[in-house]
Amino acid sequence: MSAEPMFSFPVQGQESDERYTPSWVFEHMGITFDMDPCSPGEGMGDAVPATRKITRHEDGLSIDWHGTVWVNPPFSNSSAFADRFIAHGNGVFLGPVANARWAQDMLDAADLVWLCADFAFTHPTHTGKRSSMPLMFCAIGTVSTRGLRALANTGVHRGQLMVHA
Repeated sequence: MSAEPMFSFPVQGQESDERYTPSWVFEHMGITFDMDPCSPGEGMGDAVPATRKITRHEDGLSIDWHGTVWVNPPFSNSSAFADRFIAHGNGVFLGPVANARWAQDMLDAADLVWLCADFAFTHPTHTGKRSSMPLMFCAIGTVSTRGLRALANTGVHRGQLMVHA
């Protein structure tokens, strides 16, 4: 008796929790961010259109954030980046739908949330593999909300928009 695979698509392994956001996300949002405090660095498959990119070696949590930020944190450290994002109050956050305090705080703080099915992130060792968990994009601020709405309304990926009342 052979075991059937749990997923019909390749799922990312646990050897790294770095997940680089695919370029189609940014193409449809149409935002140039002022900064990305979770950047993998130039030449690492990074598609984020940001004026300033902070790598883990520079520690994006220890520097001052400014303007509209893009945050796709390492999923193993979502809480610290979510707290900082909420306190900053301007940008787009991409993270896993989680049963954690930070996720509820994020839902409470966001002006617009797009809950969506998982998709294939990019990464040198993870290309074409999916995250295997639902994702949420959370926007705070006018520019970010407009960009997230544009992305969600393109129909290129399945999801549900929720406006904070």
